Parts: sequence; structure tokens; C-alpha cells
Amino acid sequence: MRVLIVHDSLSENPSKDELDTLDEVEQVAKALTSTGYLVSRCAFSLNLPLLKKQIEKIHPDVIFNLVETLNGSRWLHIATAFFEKLNIPFTGCGSRGMYLSSDKLLAKQLMKLALIPTPAWIENKKTDDISQLIGVPVIVKPIAEEASVGISDESVQTFKTEKALLNFLRKKGERLCFAEKYIEGREFNISVMMDTSGVKVLPVAEMQFLDYPKNKVHIAGYEAKWDEESFAYTHTVRKFDFLETDTHLIEQLKEISLRCWNLFSGKGYARIDFRVDKAGNPFVLEVNMNPCISSDSGFSAACAQSGLTYTAMIQNIVKGY
Repeated sequence: MRVLIVHDSLSENPSKDELDTLDEVEQVAKALTSTGYLVSRCAFSLNLPLLKKQIEKIHPDVIFNLVETLNGSRWLHIATAFFEKLNIPFTGCGSRGMYLSSDKLLAKQLMKLALIPTPAWIENKKTDDISQLIGVPVIVKPIAEEASVGISDESVQTFKTEKALLNFLRKKGERLCFAEKYIEGREFNISVMMDTSGVKVLPVAEMQFLDYPKNKVHIAGYEAKWDEESFAYTHTVRKFDFLETDTHLIEQLKEISLRCWNLFSGKGYARIDFRVDKAGNPFVLEVNMNPCISSDSGFSAACAQSGLTYTAMIQNIVKGY
């Protein structure tokens, strides 16, 4: 079987999260080749006629979709819609689910309508709910970025007036942002994957912020994910073991994750990120229908915890298109 890995194009001066894409492509290619697949690679381009010629020349049986950013996340559905137009099977979520989940504000609106708990938020043009975000910590996030791009300790702030909050959002420049209520508490990542028996929620992971100073916010920002020399990187760890007192919460997280999967037309694999407040109430931060699957990713760690090797995970994904 011929598998074509279609992946992100790199910028002229790629950042650490971009360079990670190259490692991911190498790892996926190695896993596929080791199990007998004929593997080719191609960077995704918005020059669709040229890309069409490249893909048709290779004539793949299936496309392994590793397009995880396209001018941020807001246009990721273009890649999957293009694959659908070519009528070539591909791994992961389809264009509908990708479109609905990649625009974070649209995703939050849909979750709210579906009664899936997500933190209160506002964008710089809509102010209906702004009063509940004044005088409490909020986190300011880019509307359409992945890999925690644009999120740092300075993203968490408290604003005393509505004007101050709106001015801050409007001064963020070209990167459109929104403000979301900051949930003090625990953080969880839930991985979901299809296999021959159906949809499975993989072992639940909690991100722990070890020995953080009192004045340092507990977030998995860009520094914690990519800056290997930083305190946040070395003191943010993943754990899979829980006390019996967490059993009900874990079941809640799994149930909500499956609701998110269904809401966004899940296919292949996904990751859902949660915060749980001090009263034990879970809130969905983000639904990622095309998460990173490099060997050191959270998704791969959850698969390993369930007994799947990395190669078996990749095989499972490519067979489940």
C-alpha cells in the first residue's frame, strides 16, 4: 500500500513547534516503512493545482494527514476538504469536524449550545458576557493557533474595568485573541481513538505543575511545551495514576470527551483538554481533532499507557481511515 504523508510547510525561520513537525514526519514514516508500507512525503501548499499534480503523480492509496497548522489552525479544513475533493482516503478527521473545531470561538459556541461546559469568554467585538470576566483572572488566547503559540504567563491577567479588558484585546495586533475565564485547578488531556471495535477513550492524563512558585500561573503554555531550558518545561509532568476518589471525575471527563467527539464529527483520533475547578467541575478548554502524534506527544503517551507501541498506534491510525 502506498501512503503519502502530507505535512506542514515550514516558514523561513521555523520555530521549535514547527521543527517538531519534521521529527513527527520522520517518526511516522519510520513506523509505516517498518511494517511494509511504501511511504512518500509532500508538504501541503495553498497552490492547490500544483499540489494536485504532485499527489496524482505519487498516486497514493491513502494520505496520512499531518497538516496541523495552516496560517494557524483556522484554515486546517482546507487541507481535508482538498483531500475529499481528490477522493483519496486520508487519516484523521474530515473537513466538517476540522472546520467546526479549529476556529476556537466557533467551537466554544457549539459546545455551549450542546451544554458541554466550557469557560466563559468574550472576543473583542462581542461584549455580552464581559461583566463576569471583570475582577477575576482571565487568560487571553489566540483564536486560531495550535501548540500553545501565543500563550505565556503574561496571558493570565485580571482586569478591573471592561474598558481595560477590551483595550488589551484590541491591542494584540494581527493575532486575533479572545479572553476566557481562567479556571484555577487541575488540567487534564483526554485522548480518543477509533479502532476496529469502535471509539475508545484512552487512559486519562493529568498535567501536574510541580513545585511552581506561588506567583507563577499553572498553565501548559508555549514555554512548558517547547523551551527545554525553562522551569516550566522541566516542572510540568504528565501522570496517569489516580486515587479512587477521582473515579467519578475521570468518568465525567471520558463522557464529556465522547460528547465532544460526536459534536465535532470525530474520526481517527483526537485530544480534548480540560481544566477542573476547585469544586470539581470540569470545563473543556479545547477540542483538537488533529493533535500532534510525535513519539513524545501526549496522545502517544496515552496510547503507550493503554499498551500500544508507537508503531502499533500508527498502524491503527492508517488502517482506520
